[in-house]
Amino acid sequence: MKKKFLLIITTLMTIFLVACSNQSTTTTEESDSSQATTEVIEPTIVKVGIPPAPPALPILKMIEDNALGDEVKLEYELWDQGEKLVAMVQQDDFDMFAFPLTFAAKLNNKGIDIKLMNVNTWGVGYVLTNDKDFTSWDQLRGKTLYVTIKGSPLDAYTQYFLKENGLEPGTDVTIQYASPIEIGSLLISGEAEYGVAIEPQATRALMQNSELVRAMSLNEEYQKVANTTEKIPTAGFGAKGSFIEENPELAVKIQDEYAKAITWINEHPEEAGSLAEKYLSLKQPLVTKAIPNMGLEFKSAKDAKSELENMYKILENVNPKLIGGQLPSDSLYYEQ
Repeated sequence: MKKKFLLIITTLMTIFLVACSNQSTTTTEESDSSQATTEVIEPTIVKVGIPPAPPALPILKMIEDNALGDEVKLEYELWDQGEKLVAMVQQDDFDMFAFPLTFAAKLNNKGIDIKLMNVNTWGVGYVLTNDKDFTSWDQLRGKTLYVTIKGSPLDAYTQYFLKENGLEPGTDVTIQYASPIEIGSLLISGEAEYGVAIEPQATRALMQNSELVRAMSLNEEYQKVANTTEKIPTAGFGAKGSFIEENPELAVKIQDEYAKAITWINEHPEEAGSLAEKYLSLKQPLVTKAIPNMGLEFKSAKDAKSELENMYKILENVNPKLIGGQLPSDSLYYEQ
C-alpha cells in the first residue's frame, strides 16, 4: 500500500513538472513573438537637395502627405548657389536633386553618374527693370545686368540673347551674379536697375517695388529667336545612378508622386503657398500669386529628350562650356 502511494505521488509530481516546463516554454515563445512584433523598423532615408524655387514645391508636398509611406522618409536641404549643389552631388549622403538643366549636362560630361528623371519647370525667367523705356536687349550696352545662378539656363540664355543682339557679355554688358533672393532684394532696393529673376522672387520684387516692370519673358524671347513654339526647359529632378540601381521600385514611386504633386500645386495654389511658407519661410500670398508664372509642368526626361537636345544644341553654339563642353550622352536620361 505504501509503495503504491509513493508511486502515485511520484507520477503526479512528474506530470506537474512537465506541465510547468511546457507553460514556461510557451510563455517564452509568446514573449519572443511579442518582442518581434513590437520591434521598430527604421525607415529608408532619402536625402534631397532642393533650391528655394519652384522645383522644391513637389518635394514639400510629398513630405507633407507622407506620400512614400512610413517605410521611406524624405529629408531635404536647400542650396542657393551652384557651388553648394555641386558639393551636395559629391557627398555620399545625398541621393536626389532638383537642379538647373545646364548643371545636369555638365555633371554628365564630367562622368558623374546622375540620371535626369523629369523636367518640371519650363519657360521661367524674366527681365525686371525700373527703366520704363527698356524694350530690347541692345539697350543694355554699357549697363550692368544682374543674373541669377551662374551657369544656369537663365544665365546661358541671357548670354545667348545678348549675343543675338550684337552684345558681348562681360564686354558690352557687365554681368553680376547673385542668388535668386539677392536679386529680388537688389531690384526692390533699386540697387539693381536690370535683373534676370525667377519665381517667386520676380513676383516678390514687383509686389514690393511699384516702379519695377516685367519687361521681358525669356521664354517669349527664345520662341522669337529660335522660331519655335517650344518652351525653354529650365529645371529638372534627378538622382544618383547608384540610388536608382539600388532602389528601382522606389525611384518609380518617387517619379509618380512628383508628377501628382505638380498637378496638385497648379490646382491648389493657396494651399501650395502655405506649404512654401511652412517649409521655406516664403510668404504664402507671394507664392500663391507667383504659381501661375512658375512654369510647373511634368514631363519625363525620356519624353522631353527632343526639347532638351534642342536647348543643349543652342547653348553649345553659344558657349560649349555652359553645358560642360558638348551635348550630354544618352546615359543622362532616366528610363523606367
